[in-house]
Amino acid sequence: MYTALQRKILFIVGFLLLVSCQPAAPTPLPISTFTDPDKELTQAVRQAQDSLYVLRQEFLAPKQAYSMMSVKVRFAANGEVEDMWTEPVLILDNVYTVRMVEGVTLKQGIHPDRLVDVKPQDIVDWMMMEDDGTVHGGYTIRLEYERMTPEQQKKFLEVTGYKFD
Repeated sequence: MYTALQRKILFIVGFLLLVSCQPAAPTPLPISTFTDPDKELTQAVRQAQDSLYVLRQEFLAPKQAYSMMSVKVRFAANGEVEDMWTEPVLILDNVYTVRMVEGVTLKQGIHPDRLVDVKPQDIVDWMMMEDDGTVHGGYTIRLEYERMTPEQQKKFLEVTGYKFD
């Protein structure tokens, strides 16, 4: 009787230690394979890919609650590309499982609410939004925002509620 109880306690303590351990400082791995004729967009995507470890760390062991986490994925078929924002559901090894928010027109079967496995090199951007609207990541969105007129920027912030850090 005591042996079974001791094993359960040992298992629970070991599990709690494993879950509570967090890597001291994750080392970013450069995974960028993205090329595009638009140099600013290429730079934004590379910045997102090079900092993807931040999203991964916050997804697996969040320090605070976020009102939204999102991953922008590039889908390609027949020489055409389509970038779509998705919702991360699971990160296991080096594969991101995402839930489609919108349907992809280039590939059949990738429709809203479908789960899709994505490799990091297919991730174009990521973002996390705090309850107050502060956005972390979102490098392609920031570029789009910079390219807007002041009137468009004002309307964009009103509609989205974003605050760029």
